[in-house]
Amino acid sequence: MNTVVYQNVLVAVGTVVYTKLLVGVCDYCVARKLLASKISRKVIHLGAASWLLFWPYFHTDHWTWTLNVVVPAVYTVQLFVKGAILQNVHDPDVQTMTRTGNPSELLNGPMLFTIIMTMVGLTLYRHQLGIVIMACLGYGDGVAPLVGYYCPAKYNVQYPTYPFGPTDTKSIMGTLGFILASLVGYRCILQDLILDDPDHRAYYGSDEEEWTVILKIVTIVALTEGICGPYDNPCIALSATVAYYYYLPN
Repeated sequence: MNTVVYQNVLVAVGTVVYTKLLVGVCDYCVARKLLASKISRKVIHLGAASWLLFWPYFHTDHWTWTLNVVVPAVYTVQLFVKGAILQNVHDPDVQTMTRTGNPSELLNGPMLFTIIMTMVGLTLYRHQLGIVIMACLGYGDGVAPLVGYYCPAKYNVQYPTYPFGPTDTKSIMGTLGFILASLVGYRCILQDLILDDPDHRAYYGSDEEEWTVILKIVTIVALTEGICGPYDNPCIALSATVAYYYYLPN
C-alpha cells in the first residue's frame, strides 16, 4: 500500500472514530438525562458538518479520497434499516436523533442529511459550494431551532411553515440564528479548507464583496428553510446551490 492510499485510509478511519465518539457521547448524555434529545440532535448536526475538517488530509492522487464519505454513506444505510425495518423505539439513534421517538422519523431529516453529506463529499469535495451547503445545513440548521426554542416568547415572532397548519410555525429569531451560525460556520471552515485553493472557489474581487454575496446566499437559504417545514434539509441544499450559481461572478 503506497503512502497516499495509506494516508487516505487512515484519515477515513479517523472520521469513523470521530463520529463514533460524537454519537456515543450524545447517547450517553441523553440516556442519563444530562442532555435533552433536542439538544443532542443539534450537537450531532454541528458535529456532522465539522466532518469537512478532515478534507484537507485526504490526497486526491488516488481514488481512495472518496473514502471521505464512508461515514455518511454507512449511516444512510444504517438509518434506513433502523427507521424502515427494525423500528426499535429503544435504539440509541432513535432516542438521540428523533424529535418524537418514532423510528420512522430517522427516514426524514437524519437520513436526508447523510444523503446530502454523501453527495457533497463526492461531487463538491473541497469546493466552495460544498462548504456553503454544509455551513447552512450543519451550523445554520443546527443552531436555528435552539435559538427559536430558548428565545423568550415576547421577542420571538412566529411565522407559518409547510404544511401551514395551525401548529406549523417557525420563528424569526431562529431564522436570524440560522443566518449568523451559517456565516460563522462558513468562515471557520473556509479558513482551513479553501482559502488558498482558487480552483475551487469563486473570485469576487475582495473579501468584502465575497462576504456580501455569501450573506445574500445564506439569507435566501434561511428564508427557504423557514417555509419548507419537515423538508428543510433538501430545500437547504437546493436553494444554496441555486443561489450560489445565480451570484457566481462572470
